[in-house]
Amino acid sequence: MTAYSAIIPAYNAAATLAEAISSILGQSLPPAELIVVDDGSNDDTPAIAQRFGAAVTLIRQDNAGPAVATNTAVAAATQGVLAFLDADDIWLPGKMAHQLPLLDAGGDDLILSGRMRQFHHGTADDGSGAQRDGPTRSTMVCHRSAFARVGPVVSPPGHCGDMIDWFARARVAGLRIESLPEVLALRRIIPGSLTHAMDDERRRAFLRVAHAALRRNRAGGAE
Repeated sequence: MTAYSAIIPAYNAAATLAEAISSILGQSLPPAELIVVDDGSNDDTPAIAQRFGAAVTLIRQDNAGPAVATNTAVAAATQGVLAFLDADDIWLPGKMAHQLPLLDAGGDDLILSGRMRQFHHGTADDGSGAQRDGPTRSTMVCHRSAFARVGPVVSPPGHCGDMIDWFARARVAGLRIESLPEVLALRRIIPGSLTHAMDDERRRAFLRVAHAALRRNRAGGAE
């Protein structure tokens, strides 16, 4: 089975990071390496990552947003397959065992994602939460060569919608994006997160990214 690098961009994630890390290390097919990029946190995020010892590679940088933190981790990763998880989300135990054989069989131009089930921070997942379709960073798996064809994740104003832009560029680059029907990860609803605390400025930024992605797809890459 193909070895992979797991990547977590983290900012002020002390309340959720340990659970995110544990969900990766507890995979039935664990990663060859797990890279956590602390994006200038002012809480215990780096200390929590360090508690896992040699199982986690911790990189610290000044605050620049999840897009830059993701790119930092990709640059440091040593494996040919990359898998990603936001610091407030959770992988289900069989996620990578399900995705990796499909990625191996699908070729270097395939990007795989899957469904996510929502749960509220402070309550246990009971399997009844709303399910979310479509590609997300927390379910995405791809070959390093595919990521390189798309290029780095770009940070939009407000740091909202970075992956919408990246997946739109992936389609323009001719890569195949497949979202599996199975629930592979849990999406935590937590007050104060970028998407939960969507003020007017962030909402406008998110919509600008989405509209730009639509224009790019329709024009075949031309803005």
